[in-house]
Amino acid sequence: PAYPAMPDASCTGVPAGTTLTASGRLTVPPAGPVIDAKDVTGTITINANNVTIKRTRVTASAYAAISIGNVTGTIITDVEVNGRGSSGTSNSGGINGRADMTRVNVYNVENGIVPESGSTITDSYIHDLLAPGSPHYDGIQIDGGLSNIIIRHNNIIAPVNQTSAVMIDNCFGAISNITVDKNRLAGAGFTLYSDGSFGPGNSIDPNCDAGGTITGVTVTSNYFQANKYGFALVGRYPLSS
Repeated sequence: PAYPAMPDASCTGVPAGTTLTASGRLTVPPAGPVIDAKDVTGTITINANNVTIKRTRVTASAYAAISIGNVTGTIITDVEVNGRGSSGTSNSGGINGRADMTRVNVYNVENGIVPESGSTITDSYIHDLLAPGSPHYDGIQIDGGLSNIIIRHNNIIAPVNQTSAVMIDNCFGAISNITVDKNRLAGAGFTLYSDGSFGPGNSIDPNCDAGGTITGVTVTSNYFQANKYGFALVGRYPLSS
């Protein structure tokens, strides 16, 4: 059956009719607490609590176009992120850090959103992932040591052979309370991972030796589409042969 209406370019990013003011790279503080209607060429770095970014376009070749430090209260709404498909490092990202993100449009990056604990991602469009080198594409990447993240009603499209629309793993520690609900998840090697195969002595990636349990992951009412190996990989460490 046809999937329910999902976010796309027509209803995410900068609303039609918004007049944008050109800007270079921004760091908060001193900029803020509200960044509104900007056309930013370069990165936005947030180092203050209770900052809002809205109705703004960010075009940047960087590890993260929007980077959020160890702060709280960040809100990102109606924002477009274009990673240009290249960066100084092949591991380019759209938005990294803890925030409430709504109606964001992220593309031309390796990893669309890399959230921290307590983040919400809703009504957003992550698509056309692109990066140089040998990228491992993830629409949303959750690499361990994190909890209490909500991913709801998003349209997340990964290249059909690489790596995931949503990655959840225990590379950097235990995972708990991740909600994946009412999304369209398309493409990738495995469209969704909930992969606890990392830990001391693992043979997959020696840099991912923290390990830990993965608990409280719920995947409900999602639409899966077009993948390479399988729609989901669910495992725990140690994996049997």
